[in-house]
Amino acid sequence: MPARDLVLLTGATGMVGFRILVRLLESGYYVRAAVRTQAGFDRIRALPTVHKYANQLSSIVVPEITQPLAYFEAIRGAKFVVHVASPISCPNLTSEGDYHEHIIRPAMQGTTNLLEAAHCAKSVKRVVITGSLMSIVSNKKRLTSGVLIDENTLDVDLNGSINQSNAYIRSKALAFASIRIFMAEKRPRFTVANILPVLILGRDDEFTNMTTIRFKGANSLLLGPLLGIHNDIAAMMGNSVHLDDVAELHVRALDAPLTTESETFIAAAGPMNWSDCFDIVKRRFPKEYAEGVFPFYDIVRPTTSVLNVDNSKAKRLLGREFKTFEEQVVSVVEQYLELRERTTLSRNVEGLPSGAYGRASERMR
Repeated sequence: MPARDLVLLTGATGMVGFRILVRLLESGYYVRAAVRTQAGFDRIRALPTVHKYANQLSSIVVPEITQPLAYFEAIRGAKFVVHVASPISCPNLTSEGDYHEHIIRPAMQGTTNLLEAAHCAKSVKRVVITGSLMSIVSNKKRLTSGVLIDENTLDVDLNGSINQSNAYIRSKALAFASIRIFMAEKRPRFTVANILPVLILGRDDEFTNMTTIRFKGANSLLLGPLLGIHNDIAAMMGNSVHLDDVAELHVRALDAPLTTESETFIAAAGPMNWSDCFDIVKRRFPKEYAEGVFPFYDIVRPTTSVLNVDNSKAKRLLGREFKTFEEQVVSVVEQYLELRERTTLSRNVEGLPSGAYGRASERMR
């Protein structure tokens, strides 16, 4: 594979960023991962999907993204930038001041600082930024109205107090607004592609055990009910997208022609119904269902909130159809079953006599 250009990637230790990292490496790019801690980078570098590309991968520690010159050293020599890093809410935050200081300000300032560094660097040609559908639409009435949403829609709700449920949403909307302001005021040499996904589902190779896949991230919203765990969310967003497709859009956006200096793409597979996941599991995994691996018999079926999104623009960038909700479900369930089997085999190995260990190890490969 011919050598490709250098990409500065933020957020590589998270679900979306890690999958983008893998796709960048598979595509032949050299990647410099900007991470908060070296330990975080060392963890992902050791994972099998990344370890084999060690000669294409380097890191730089950026501990505080709100500092004015945070990315100036990290961006040196990069032709492309993929900015995925974004703060998420946590239970330790209790006041509006906390949410603003730890969620909203870092999202806005981190994005602006990265754009400023790219503006000062002579080498950067394209910046790809991960947003969310909530970057342009957070008004609940609009989201559930069934009215078509596309890249030209702008209906964000910034009224009322900041709390745990809306701090992340506001951070995405305000960070997206800061991009528009920066591009209008600075008119930089580089162009920007904004990728705005709906809810993201799909195999996440960062997961290495059953606990993380069951209780961490968006995949837990799917697995929970399938495993008999009640979900308290009143209504689930009726549109999702496969993690693989989100990552592929970021990679394709690096050198795709854009029609404007800052262009937006909504990543969404299309309308779906969360209740379908139960029938999908029964049909695609009949053996495991019969064995009681998925005890969702008495689970109240989740309510789906209609979300109508125009994905035609992103589909053209992707170059194919988006993976369906069924493919998303199968991807997550297959990984769960792999981790479940690995856990079972590991427990069995612990009780084996010494001569049997090698045979058990062979089964685990």
